[in-house]
Amino acid sequence: MEDNGAVTDELDMIADVSVDARPPVGLSVAATADQLAIVRTVVERALFIDDWLIDDVADVKLGVDEICSQLIAASDDDSRLELTLTVGPRGVLGQINGHLHAGVDISTAGFGWRVVEAVTDAQSVTYIDAGDRRQATIRFAKLRR
Repeated sequence: MEDNGAVTDELDMIADVSVDARPPVGLSVAATADQLAIVRTVVERALFIDDWLIDDVADVKLGVDEICSQLIAASDDDSRLELTLTVGPRGVLGQINGHLHAGVDISTAGFGWRVVEAVTDAQSVTYIDAGDRRQATIRFAKLRR
């Protein structure tokens, strides 16, 4: 398993986001571009139910959209995206899982990942290799302002 080192420490530092949080919201969809609208809607609704500001909701949706887009572009055929959001009074923790082609990494050097970094407070990418498949897990956190 690989890990992006220091960013995991950031996630650990703000892990208290889940304190007093609602039960997690989960969603599993086909890893195809036409499913992004469903993912966006679930993210938006989960945050609005908890009275988040529209700008913060837009930030989280943008970050999730970029993460999912990268996973979709690198995913195996018949793969799924699994999204979990834990929303609370202190912020949101998100986790998105996808199965990629073996040896493929999510790009953390390009403009898309810079957007993710700009709209979230912490992010990490981990991989688990199993034969010709690779599971990518992207975690992020956004503190409530």
